[in-house]
Amino acid sequence: MVTGGSGFLGGHLLERLTAAGAARIFVPRKAEYDLRDRAAVLRALADARPQVVIHLAAVVGGIGANQ
Repeated sequence: MVTGGSGFLGGHLLERLTAAGAARIFVPRKAEYDLRDRAAVLRALADARPQVVIHLAAVVGGIGANQ
């Protein structure tokens, strides 16, 4: 399970994991799993049943906020 898998860093990580042979990677989407909500986190874990969790999800302002 890779939280933030649709972001900049997460996208690169997914490419590397796939290239390394990872077969099933669960990427929880914000529309389905608000990871700020404990119940949603528990639901994501129950749905995915991951062996490993890589947490990259964050709320950022993008390039403009980093200038």
